[in-house]
Amino acid sequence: MLNSILFLGVGSAMLYYGAEWIVKGGGNIATRLGIPSLVIGLTVVAFGTSLPELIVSVIAALEGSSAIAVGNVVGSNVANVGLVLGLSALIFPITVNFNHLKRDFFIYLAVCALFIFFAFDGRLSQFEGLVFFISLIFYILLCIKSPSGEETETEELIEGGMGKLVALIIGGIILLSIGADIFVDGAIFLARYMGVSEVVIGMSVVAFGTSLPELATSAMAAFRKESAISVGNIVGSNIFNILSVLGIASIIHPLDSPKEIIGKEVVFMIAYGIGMIIISKMPQPINRFTSGVLLAGYIFFIYLLF
Repeated sequence: MLNSILFLGVGSAMLYYGAEWIVKGGGNIATRLGIPSLVIGLTVVAFGTSLPELIVSVIAALEGSSAIAVGNVVGSNVANVGLVLGLSALIFPITVNFNHLKRDFFIYLAVCALFIFFAFDGRLSQFEGLVFFISLIFYILLCIKSPSGEETETEELIEGGMGKLVALIIGGIILLSIGADIFVDGAIFLARYMGVSEVVIGMSVVAFGTSLPELATSAMAAFRKESAISVGNIVGSNIFNILSVLGIASIIHPLDSPKEIIGKEVVFMIAYGIGMIIISKMPQPINRFTSGVLLAGYIFFIYLLF
């Protein structure tokens, strides 16, 4: 029991710092190339903060715990809006611009619908994973060729050349890989010890751990008054979680997707997606009552799981 908790703690720390290095390195490279901040949030930062989910899900699938892989993605997408956006907006003023993000909002809902369609038979095949991955490539190209918004990144650059930034990214990937392996082992041991299903552990403990990079990144971006990065990170991460995490994981190894999650947990995921559209239509920045509702919804989600 104590070893499992220790594994989760050490794994979470390594996931956090690994993703932090990747985001800093990738964000600085994108900044030097003059890419708008919203595009950075939707692509570079979103991919960097989704890497923990990707590595955890791939390892879980290879170890025969595909329920953790699928639960991790659904739980992370709920956590990204309910916990990450809710907590960040509660502490710092965050603006959600509907005109800049409407395309990405509706793409996310379409991706959720595609996930439900593929997962309805209880399994994500390699072909379905390939469809996810190809869709991801098209989404990235769309973001680059037709940027949402016109904001530019103002983050302070890291001193040094491109080599230093690439090294930072490689170091982050190595740290993520080791941390994810430790984290998954801890989660599986904990699930078996407590007699809780792996899908519940995936949606709660694992999803929380792999959402730490999104939480840290969005909170820091909001603190620096970079709402485009903060919100773009959340929306982009949710899209990446389904298209890249489930796509790549199921290409490597077909995933079992418990049918029962579609009737309850996936409903939360879609409801939060629609909720972000509603919030973007409300007076900005997000008020504390709204952020409190987002947080309360996430707490209720965790309560229902257990």
